[in-house]
Amino acid sequence: MALLDVKDLQLSIGKFPILRDIDLSVDAGEILGVIGESGSGKSMTALSVMQLLPFGAKTSGSVKLEGREVLGLPDAEMRKIRGGTVGMVFQEPMTALNPVKTIGDQVAETAMVHGRLGRREALEVARQTLERVELPTSRFPLDRYPHELSGGQRQRVVIAMAIAMRPKLLIADEPTTALDVTTQAAILRLLQKLVDEDGMGLMFITHDLGVIAGLADKVSIMRQGEVVEAGPTVQLFRNLQHPYSKALFEASSHVPPRIPPAVVGGTPVLAVDDVVREYPLPRRGLFEKRKVLRAVDGVSLRIEKGENVGLVGESGCGKSTLARAIIALEPTQGGRIAIAGEPIDPKKGASFATRRQLQVVFQDPYGSFNPRHRVDRLVSEPFHLLGSAAPSGAERDKRIARALEEVGLSAADGEKYVHEFSGGQRQRIAIARALIIEPSLIILDEAVSALDVSVRAQVLDLLAELSDRLQLSYLFISHDLAVVRSITDRVLVMRAGKIVEDGATEEVFRSPRHPYTQELLAATPNLEAALAKREAAGA
Repeated sequence: MALLDVKDLQLSIGKFPILRDIDLSVDAGEILGVIGESGSGKSMTALSVMQLLPFGAKTSGSVKLEGREVLGLPDAEMRKIRGGTVGMVFQEPMTALNPVKTIGDQVAETAMVHGRLGRREALEVARQTLERVELPTSRFPLDRYPHELSGGQRQRVVIAMAIAMRPKLLIADEPTTALDVTTQAAILRLLQKLVDEDGMGLMFITHDLGVIAGLADKVSIMRQGEVVEAGPTVQLFRNLQHPYSKALFEASSHVPPRIPPAVVGGTPVLAVDDVVREYPLPRRGLFEKRKVLRAVDGVSLRIEKGENVGLVGESGCGKSTLARAIIALEPTQGGRIAIAGEPIDPKKGASFATRRQLQVVFQDPYGSFNPRHRVDRLVSEPFHLLGSAAPSGAERDKRIARALEEVGLSAADGEKYVHEFSGGQRQRIAIARALIIEPSLIILDEAVSALDVSVRAQVLDLLAELSDRLQLSYLFISHDLAVVRSITDRVLVMRAGKIVEDGATEEVFRSPRHPYTQELLAATPNLEAALAKREAAGA
């Protein structure tokens, strides 16, 4: 008997069908990988198992946990199952955690509710569980708050909450998407260890095929609310049948076609020389001397016209701080930054003439837009940098239409609002906004990390084509080394505020010199390498 057995699951919300004929199962000690793009129904399938569906949802079919039907169970019965028989780990740990409660109390709450333990006993369970997820109380006391932990540490707390009562089934919904590669590798090792030690089943939801290839025993591929293909991991990936599955596989290893840049020298579009950015740390005692955190420690770099440069490193290494310093959103305590030869005053910031040479595309396009404004107004925002030379009337409309068309959208899309677009289309709008004043350099800060593999491939193709055609330069900041390898000419590796390696992208990836670079590359999921390793092991 399967631990989880889903048969002919149907789900609709109002008049809209969401899931159709879903069949999947998970045995004890088995890992099921569920992959597909945003909107494919992965998370709604998980929420159906947990019976945490939105108001108005209607389900039919069968969802059995240890042979017990859970569809239609009263809320009181489901509350006994959640946290006890089945636990769930969500994608964004800061959203899943209560910011005003300590990590000890939050893990203990699971034991108090589902184990009916007193506070003292529950806190002891919390201590033991946090030890299991490698957060020992000697370094991470129970009275710590979520904001005092890193992203990977917060995700470990969420996992501890989910496994505190040693559930038979754990559902992990995109638990590593926002994490850097070494932290992701550590979380994946932890989940594998928990499966091995407890014999629990794991339903792992992701859009990263490389992660699934190295972790899952079997895979279900979803598209538009249906399972289009399923089977043992290696057998499935080596014999894909469905066109959608094949397209996902190809997109995961897609390399945009690029023309090598013709670097002619002269004034670089960006020159960073020995830049320092420090933050004062709070005093622990009244008479203690104030200490500082040096987030960027003497960094120097150059980007030439038409050159794409990658900046990689773990969360907290200083990548985004350096980017904010370059765009004059962070004051610097030392060094020099120049855009197209014009230095940025560390106190006054950059002039409008300098700022127009530089634009930024952020990770979350929806968060960087005002949802009350139409796309034409959003895209035209950088025109204020042109002062009296800003276009108006028909010329303004023409420039907006051209910017939208350059990123594969239509002029008519300017009349819409951002909520009417998909994630990939919103990122195209963000790129159009960056392009509209024809800058020399665009900084892309994790600009494709939240996108599905096929959408990511489309956006990378677009960026490569624009760079070749318009001689744009990019500073591409990412924790996804596969993406950096596919689109950059040169890569910088950053650790603890310093650049520890700098070289041609292919050279660095083939023969990394610094031990930290070697560690990053070893932790990066690789679809083909994972499949080959499992084949060699007879998996």
